[in-house]
Amino acid sequence: MPASKGPDETVALHPRIGDIRDLLTFRVAMLGAAGDRIAQQWLAAEFGFRIVEWRVLGIIAASEPVRFFEVARTLLIDKGQLSRVVNVLAKKGLVEAEPDPDDQRTIRLRTTGEGADVHRRILARAFERNQLVVAALTPGELETLFSLLDKLQPMMSHRAARPAEEAET
Repeated sequence: MPASKGPDETVALHPRIGDIRDLLTFRVAMLGAAGDRIAQQWLAAEFGFRIVEWRVLGIIAASEPVRFFEVARTLLIDKGQLSRVVNVLAKKGLVEAEPDPDDQRTIRLRTTGEGADVHRRILARAFERNQLVVAALTPGELETLFSLLDKLQPMMSHRAARPAEEAET
């Protein structure tokens, strides 16, 4: 049941919580964990990639050139972990780092020609695999799901980026 927030706004109330399995964040996490497990298997078998390597390569390819800290913020990973992954991808010849001409304290990342090619091949395969998941939904349900995710993601990313002392429980 929606509760009134203001004259023109309403907010949803979470359905009754019987146990952890009823929490929206738990259910989304379990869906994500299952997807991650499946993805890790085919990424390793078909491309020799770990899922974090694929995600870093994917964000770099989607946003290049992209600042190092923006990749860390987007993927919600610490700079040390990102540095290790970027080093692995650079050793494979898939990404390169360059000084940011606007801010010499940071670096920008971009794919190499080979990195762009690998990205395209993995993305095509990921699309095929995602088709298996979305086949459980009608076109209208899929549109609604993506619309809802587009609404929730920025709010959750903003909350996740806040310092721990400011975070709500």
